[in-house]
Amino acid sequence: MPEPILAIDGLNKSFGGLRVTDDVTLSVAAQEIHALIGPNGAGKSTLIGQVMGEIAPDGGRVLLAGRDLARLSQARRVRRGLARTFQVPEVLGEYSARDNVLAALMARPTGRFFFNPRRDSTLAAEADTFLVHAGLEGRGDMRAADLAHGERKLLELAVALATRPRVLLLDEPMAGLGPHESAQMVEVLRGLRGKVAMLLVEHDMPAVFALADRISVLVYGRIIASGTAAEVQADPNVRIAYLGTEDA
Repeated sequence: MPEPILAIDGLNKSFGGLRVTDDVTLSVAAQEIHALIGPNGAGKSTLIGQVMGEIAPDGGRVLLAGRDLARLSQARRVRRGLARTFQVPEVLGEYSARDNVLAALMARPTGRFFFNPRRDSTLAAEADTFLVHAGLEGRGDMRAADLAHGERKLLELAVALATRPRVLLLDEPMAGLGPHESAQMVEVLRGLRGKVAMLLVEHDMPAVFALADRISVLVYGRIIASGTAAEVQADPNVRIAYLGTEDA
């Protein structure tokens, strides 16, 4: 069996007496979309934070392409191939959408130095390509703060893609979106299938079922089920703990 691009092995984290990550083990295959679902307070965002290096785990390992990330800072994890988005998009509001992507492009370890990246036509064209991939064609000159909420989420995705990640960590990309915006986000993520692996944390179950190759269910910090959408929906433990019914 091929080595997973991302492997989370026995991860544990407690805050005082509260165990928020309880021996979590899961993997993401190359080019796979693996969804992580669970009720509010299950520990999903905390798990993403540990993978990204924002929160130090108490035990366990995170491996990217077989390499342990334990001693690496967030910046070095990005350089190794991790990128993430947030429930509330974090973008540079006073700068244009293009400038937000340019900032990510300049952060890549290319060995090039840019005095004024806005005057580098090749770099600007590359930034616009990432905006197109994220569904923001024609929005490059708009100030990020003036974009709609769903567009800011797409911009954050474009910024993440500009780092050329091996794995995208997506923390509730549908949060706060209306039906049209959610449908657009699903289509954008579907268009990235096969180009980058994704660990998708999401409450929007139609979106999860539309996108995920595999689904893991996190309840009280512990994985209680993992498999295809059909397998997870049929699992009695999931139906009781998360979907709210014992009946098939």
